[in-house]
Amino acid sequence: MTVPLAVNFENIGDYFIFAFHVLLATCTVLVAGAVVVAILGSKSLRTENRVIFMLSTSISDTLSGFGWYYNGLFDVKEFYPQRNGTYFILPTLLGVNFITILTAQIDRYVAVSYPFFYARRITLRVVIGICVFIWTFNYLTVLLMNVVPWQVAVVYNAVNTLGVQILAVIIMLGLNIKLYLIVRYQLNREQASPEADGKRASLLLIIAVTMCFLAFWTPGFINISLCGLTSYGYRFKNNAMDPFVVLIRMNPLSTPSLYIIGSLALRKAILKFLRRDACCAAKRVKVSGSLSWQIGPQDGSQPRT
Repeated sequence: MTVPLAVNFENIGDYFIFAFHVLLATCTVLVAGAVVVAILGSKSLRTENRVIFMLSTSISDTLSGFGWYYNGLFDVKEFYPQRNGTYFILPTLLGVNFITILTAQIDRYVAVSYPFFYARRITLRVVIGICVFIWTFNYLTVLLMNVVPWQVAVVYNAVNTLGVQILAVIIMLGLNIKLYLIVRYQLNREQASPEADGKRASLLLIIAVTMCFLAFWTPGFINISLCGLTSYGYRFKNNAMDPFVVLIRMNPLSTPSLYIIGSLALRKAILKFLRRDACCAAKRVKVSGSLSWQIGPQDGSQPRT
């Protein structure tokens, strides 16, 4: 069975909507994918706890970008009643992103507020284990939602979404205020050093990422809860036509973009990878040209100079 496109191309607005979703998916894959490749290719980055959280969210964002080629371009509705959905597999990538960002925020708070405890207890292996647990927990929940009757799943999804939203707003805003006060007063009293500058930059980065998350996700969370628990809320034909879903899908693009803007080491790693890739491409072209010169024309004539 073929899945129809999200728009009918009956007017010029349909073409703009389709082009926008193609551009959004492509930019998300390129930006988030660049972060993933840069972190995996840099040993110095892979040894930092905070970068492991960045890697986890960027993998989720890259997969979300690929998934938007389906969710955003075709007639797909992931929320109840589903139509041509992916059994919550693709939307759960955003749930992984959410929990990982919240955990990274807590990680930064503990690292700055309790440095001795953090240095002894929160090792790289612990952080990797936390990220693996987040992925496992989210997709076990997906399995449960696909097994129970859809009426139960609708109520669970709405209640869970509403509860998560309220809890997320309280925790994220509270931690953001606390982290800002730490940056504003505690770190400013320390002597200027690369370590202090690194702490300040990491805290400001997680504050920016969290605020963007709340700005993009809050309207969609409220609308999903209203649609599931009440007769209110806005319902749209498919994901491509739903502005709340599109707003949420901006988060997989904004998060890795903020990582690149806020981390000098990550920018250097990406530039290093691009230079290496360009050099390899230039060498392949040079070797190909040299071989063609040595082989010469097939008719036995002299090669042109």
